[in-house]
Amino acid sequence: THLHEPAVLSSLQNRFDIDKIYTFTGPILIALNPFKMIPGIYDEQVLKGFITDKPSGKPHVFNTSNAAYRGICDRQKSQTVLISGESGAGKTETTKHVMKFLALAGSEDGAVTNVEKQVLESNPLLEAFGNARTLRNDNSSRFGKFIELQFRGGSKAALQTGMSGQNSRLCGARIRTYLLEKVRVCDQQEGERNYHIFYEACAAASTLSGSTTYNFPQVLSKEKVKAERTVDLEGFSDLSNFAYMTRSTCRTLKDVNDIEMFERRIAAMQTIGIDADDIQQILRVIAAVLHLGNTKFDAPPNNSEGSMVMQECASSIELAAKLTGVDRTALERSLCNQTRVTVRERICSPVNVRQASDNRDALAKALYGMIFDLIVVNTNNSIGFLPDVKLFVGVLDIFGFECFKMNSFEQLCINFTNERLQQFFNSFVFKLEEQLYEREGIPWDPLDFPDNQDAVDILQAKTTGVFAILDEECVVPQGSDQGFNNKLIKQHKGHRRFDEIRTKPTWFVIKHFAGPVNYCTDGFLDKNKDQLSNDIIECLGGSSNSFVQKLFQNDKKFADVLQKPEGGGQEPGKAPGGKKKKYTVSSEFKDQLSSLMDIVDLTEPHFIRCIKPNPQNEPDRYDRKGVTEQLRYGGVLQVVQVSRAGYPVRINHQECWDDYKVIATPQAVAGLKHVDDKKLRAQKLLEHLSTELSLPNPAHGLSWAVGKTMVFFKLAAFERLKFSRLELLIKSTTLVQAHWRRNLKMKAYKAALKHVRRAEAVIRLKQARLDLQRRRQQGAATKIQAFARRNSALRKYKAIYTKVVKIQAWRRGILGRKHAKEYKLYVSARKIQRQWRRYQDQKIYTILKKAIYVAQERLRLSVAKKQMQKLKKEAKEV
Repeated sequence: THLHEPAVLSSLQNRFDIDKIYTFTGPILIALNPFKMIPGIYDEQVLKGFITDKPSGKPHVFNTSNAAYRGICDRQKSQTVLISGESGAGKTETTKHVMKFLALAGSEDGAVTNVEKQVLESNPLLEAFGNARTLRNDNSSRFGKFIELQFRGGSKAALQTGMSGQNSRLCGARIRTYLLEKVRVCDQQEGERNYHIFYEACAAASTLSGSTTYNFPQVLSKEKVKAERTVDLEGFSDLSNFAYMTRSTCRTLKDVNDIEMFERRIAAMQTIGIDADDIQQILRVIAAVLHLGNTKFDAPPNNSEGSMVMQECASSIELAAKLTGVDRTALERSLCNQTRVTVRERICSPVNVRQASDNRDALAKALYGMIFDLIVVNTNNSIGFLPDVKLFVGVLDIFGFECFKMNSFEQLCINFTNERLQQFFNSFVFKLEEQLYEREGIPWDPLDFPDNQDAVDILQAKTTGVFAILDEECVVPQGSDQGFNNKLIKQHKGHRRFDEIRTKPTWFVIKHFAGPVNYCTDGFLDKNKDQLSNDIIECLGGSSNSFVQKLFQNDKKFADVLQKPEGGGQEPGKAPGGKKKKYTVSSEFKDQLSSLMDIVDLTEPHFIRCIKPNPQNEPDRYDRKGVTEQLRYGGVLQVVQVSRAGYPVRINHQECWDDYKVIATPQAVAGLKHVDDKKLRAQKLLEHLSTELSLPNPAHGLSWAVGKTMVFFKLAAFERLKFSRLELLIKSTTLVQAHWRRNLKMKAYKAALKHVRRAEAVIRLKQARLDLQRRRQQGAATKIQAFARRNSALRKYKAIYTKVVKIQAWRRGILGRKHAKEYKLYVSARKIQRQWRRYQDQKIYTILKKAIYVAQERLRLSVAKKQMQKLKKEAKEV
């Protein structure tokens, strides 16, 4: 009941984020490509762990493989593993894992037989010729394949031939291919490549200088190859020389050595038993295809409606003719002319340049297609298909649903295949449901289940189907793509699966199970015819190269041209009524698909849907929009729709009584409580609830039914019952929870109050202690601050004092020096003054002294004179 698109998408993303790439959705295993190596997911020990008698519930490709293997071992019933998905989703790798498991599951000692080795080696060989780089994938399979792995049980005959006891042993295989994309040989989109074998052979040839002989092996070790030999690579050269390989600028693949891969292809051919001559001839035809692509045409000077090979391309067509064993002139004539056979004569008329180019491309595609078919035939012959062994496991690696901006004939065929597979899946699920309902003995209506029969009919109906109208238009003279589209619109206008696009006269719309797809009919007729002119068939069919000759003679499409009726017998290619059968791609594909579905219908199917998580091929990136489209295109969401159809909810009788008695009235419950028959009790309970709750009745069928062991509900009835029960449970639960919560809250309140009081006392004590501690800290901090401030102030004072003393000393020095200078000047002045005064005084003193001396002399003279006179006087007196 919870299975819907958002739930599936979310579940896948959650598992993808933790590297869980496998998920079961009903009977489908979804595999997301991680674009990285996840350690331990495919180890040998993991593989052996899945080889059990009963498949486990763990989603894994080995689990699905084991379920198929146990089906042939336990039930002796053929199985089919259907693997689908878009390009780059991991189909090829998943197929390899399935084949590896099936090849090794029945072996007790893990030894690999020659059959198993050849089956495993066939994959890389088919990849070389059928895989190419696309915008979405570096190794995209451009064809579908169905591999039948034959098993022989543990019988006496098996034991005598070395088969393991209870487990079945691989004893043979066969590969069938479908719808090879031959148009890729001639044209590729930008960013894409041609088939791998072209690039690998050219890479090997580019290593040769002046020679065409390649000594094998050169890169691989000699122990890994079956035999050493020389390979003639005549016609191959550097890939830039070929038109078919330069349509796109993409030439190489990341982390791929083309030379090593070329040697691996040769080794694989040896392993599956292709002889040396055939290997050489295969490479010659591949080289011829490349040189055909280099052949260009021009109109002759005297005929604008004719064509001829351009002179500069003469060497290319010459080499192409040589490699295919035909005459160069005959090959050019077959490409540039068309022969019409009338009752009386054969009329040969030239074709224009475009038609000649189309003939060249058609021949290149036909040659490559026949080589691919030859590889498949040789692989099957080498492996060995045992007609008497009916037990097999089929592995179908088929292209997934495609919807692009431009959808052509290839997409129509691919989507038709997926439409048939989806119909088979719906039928498979329908049968499972039908068996369950019949076993339980309940009424049911097939109209409950989705059906895409009308979508299949609009495509494959014998006279009015899209393919039938296309084949008819291919036969009609002057048939055209637009005429085909007009017939479709006229035939299917108003059909719920068909629509037209009025603004595009060559487009139509088919509403598939996965959604509507717009198809452009341009080129539909040419792709459907895919025929060579009789001139080309006769030219190549008469080749001197027996290998090429057999390619054409063994192809049933060319039998009516190359083989003549003998003895009035029926002409090849004619139906028993005498009407010539027209081979077209669509009719051949429909026959192949019908044959495939006939085989699959007789087997037990297992489904694997590969999903590409993002278009950038990056690890750990999940694009929800892209994954949703792939889930829709892969039919996974159809699984959801199928699962929700019919009676999607199933429970046993006791669970029904236990779950829904609570919403019945007490009187009804009391009356049914003592009923011993659980089925009757559930029946009566649901009848009562249908009346009480007015359970919705579907448009057809019943809303519920009581089986032998289980009770089945339609989704609407189950939702009504579940909602009513849920509503009652919510009310009752709310009341119980209210009383319970009150008691809990009261106890919690009392306990909290007691604890709060104790907590308050503790907190107050703590706060008082903290307050005291704070005060102590504050007092201590104050003292510390005081001492700190004192020390800081003292340091500042001392610093300032020192600076002031320095300033004072400096100032006093200045003043002292100034005073000393002035004092010195003063002293000097005083000395000068003293000397001057001394000199003045000395001078005065000298003068005075001299004057005194003079005065004294004069005085003494005077005194002496007076004394003299006195003496003289006295003497005279005497």
